[in-house]
Parts: sequence; C-alpha cells; structure tokens
Amino acid sequence: MWRAESYLALVEMVKSGLGWATLPRQLVREALARGELVELDLAAYPYTDWLVGVDLIWAESARPRGRAGQWLRQRLRDNMVFEVDRRGQQTTR
Repeated sequence: MWRAESYLALVEMVKSGLGWATLPRQLVREALARGELVELDLAAYPYTDWLVGVDLIWAESARPRGRAGQWLRQRLRDNMVFEVDRRGQQTTR
C-alpha cells in the first residue's frame, strides 16, 4: 500500500506504472478516454462505487460573487449529476 498527498499525485503515480488506485471517476474520466489509464473490472475488489463528497458552504452575506467563486460553484453543480459505469450501473447518487 502506498499513499500520496493528493488524488492528482495518485493519478500521476498510476500513469507512471507504480500500481493501481481507486480514484474519483471525474478525476480520471479524460485519461480513461485517451487510453492513458485502464479501468480494472475486478470481481474480487468490488469497492469502487464510492464518491468523494465536496460541499460549498458560504454565509449568504458572503456569497461567491467573483469569477473564481462562480466558476467553482458551477463546477460543483455540474458534477452533481449521476454517472453510470461501463456495465450500466449508477456510480453516483
């Protein structure tokens, strides 16, 4: 078992051939599409249907008004939709 300081570091470690990792789908979607990563379908390891929760909380008086805050809010909103894996199983709730 190995650990890293971030999911991005884990992605780079896997891309360089150091092993495998369970990673958030939205983080590896493009790398999978480009063939840089391969999704393993392991019946012996069914623990891949999980999410990393992210919340955006602010005081109404401090609602994100700047471009960066609006961008972050929109990105989080865009990623709230459910996904299905290659077997047609829902991976988000």
